[in-house]
Amino acid sequence: MPRKKPRTRMEIYADILLAVDKMGSCDKLSRLAMMVGVPYDRLIRYLSELKNLGLIRWEPYSGVYLTSTGLEVIINAQSNRNNLVLILTKFAQSRARVAT
Repeated sequence: MPRKKPRTRMEIYADILLAVDKMGSCDKLSRLAMMVGVPYDRLIRYLSELKNLGLIRWEPYSGVYLTSTGLEVIINAQSNRNNLVLILTKFAQSRARVAT
């Protein structure tokens, strides 16, 4: 049986955003880690990166919520994971250009 191709960072970002959108908010990060399928310590790093992109609001011990930008990105993708990956890739590239 062939192995599944590893997910890209943007695919994991998309899975996190869709999971938070589905849950409404998330105060149990271990549950979010299970839904997304990543280890807890890696989830913390991804949440920090998504927070720096302005897509989520997250403070340790208080929960994870989508920002208006994060919600807008999901709406533009029509909750489709593949569309969301493309939009996130463009979004991250544009943010990287602005930072340099």
